[in-house]
Amino acid sequence: MNEHGLEEAIKNMRNRGIRLDREGDIWSQDEKDRLEELFYEGVGISEIAIRLQRTEPAVIQQIEKMDLYQRKSYPKRRRSFAKSGNCLCQQCTADRSICPLYEESEQEEAC
Repeated sequence: MNEHGLEEAIKNMRNRGIRLDREGDIWSQDEKDRLEELFYEGVGISEIAIRLQRTEPAVIQQIEKMDLYQRKSYPKRRRSFAKSGNCLCQQCTADRSICPLYEESEQEEAC
């Protein structure tokens, strides 16, 4: 498929101008294998959707389900404390009553 044909197919898919052949069907093992192959080749989500005759959300959902981004193996780093509101000290976890910086700013405003 040439570049212009691919662009037109993507536009039609997004505007619901066409119904894709495999839209709404259960994924076969062959399709999952093909998805994994295309994903690791670096093919874009839209092009994978056209090639597999699936919607873009369906492709994204299947990629997540198959953990192709390896998020389960490498979870995002998370803060070990709650994000503080107006606190700069990063120790009080938004409890202003124990924040030394908040107390200092209160005293400065009073002066």
